[in-house]
Amino acid sequence: MKTLRFFTIVLLAVLVITTWSPAYAKPADTSSTSTTSFTVDLAKTKLARLRVTNKTGGTLYVHFAGKFNYSFAASKQGKTTFDAIIQPGKYTVTVSTSACKGQLNFQRNVKGGTVGLPGFRCKSK
Repeated sequence: MKTLRFFTIVLLAVLVITTWSPAYAKPADTSSTSTTSFTVDLAKTKLARLRVTNKTGGTLYVHFAGKFNYSFAASKQGKTTFDAIIQPGKYTVTVSTSACKGQLNFQRNVKGGTVGLPGFRCKSK
């Protein structure tokens, strides 16, 4: 009986102490901070999807470099369409493959919808 009473008192003490603990408070003056935040409203931004045709015999790698960076890999042969995740903007697109040497670089302006790249195949000797 004494053990039950002891645990009840300890439990009540823990509950009282946790309710009196300090709560998170936001700073009152946010204009004096030197940090800058960038907010993108994804509901209003039209994202683009990537469509590639892989005829290389290996994995096709596509990298978009710009304000945001994206990397894609298409291992299956034929057409592959990736989910719409690319933000609008100007990008440098780098294409390489595991089946042949070298890479291809070009500029692409993405506005939304589907970004289609031409079919890629390795040059045969």
